[in-house]
Amino acid sequence: MTSYGSPSPYDRGEATKILPIALQHLTPNYISILGTGAIAAAVMSSMDSCLLASASLFTNNIYKTLIRKQASDRELQWVVKISVTVAGLVGMGLAFLGNNVLTFWALATDVMYTLVLPQLICVLFFPVSNGYGAVGGYILGVTLRVLSGEPLLHLPPAIHFPGCRLISEVYVQHFPCRTLSVLVSFCANILISYVTSMLFEKSFLLKRWDILQVRTRSAPSGADAKSNVDKPAASDLLLDTTC
Repeated sequence: MTSYGSPSPYDRGEATKILPIALQHLTPNYISILGTGAIAAAVMSSMDSCLLASASLFTNNIYKTLIRKQASDRELQWVVKISVTVAGLVGMGLAFLGNNVLTFWALATDVMYTLVLPQLICVLFFPVSNGYGAVGGYILGVTLRVLSGEPLLHLPPAIHFPGCRLISEVYVQHFPCRTLSVLVSFCANILISYVTSMLFEKSFLLKRWDILQVRTRSAPSGADAKSNVDKPAASDLLLDTTC
């Protein structure tokens, strides 16, 4: 009973465009213009934040820290501009590849759970974790997750876990492969961090090979510990003088 007519948006394959269709055919023209402008402004604001965040993350944490530590401010500005352009092109390409935003939302949730969560847990609760463990755990987690397959990306599984079934010519993993990726990434992070710390601390690896600048804390020797015990603390001396 509207200007849209029949059949329904679902039958026409336009279910993902339901909000613009509702604004166009169920509201006055000025409401439709305002609503479309508000949606565009909200989307552009979110995209700007994502582009700037990704560019700043690459510039500060990768380029300035690992690639060029003596980079000038002007050089970093150019790196940010180039990073924003590259990230924008990649995002535009992903938008053209898929016609459903919920697909990318599900993939982003998958990435946050399988890759970011173990890194976050190690950083917050395990002081032994370092950059080498983070890189190793990330690589193992990504490899295992990719080999598990992803139907949303039409990626067939290379590893058929128990319960993997062929449904409508698509292999579906019923095994908790995402949780397995989390556990593998977490354990690899802790193990690699501990091993690399011990290797650098025991001088099995040269200090100049420590490209990630891992700082290891060694326990004080017996003489140092004894001297620290026998020597009164500065706060105790200050307390005695005050009394």
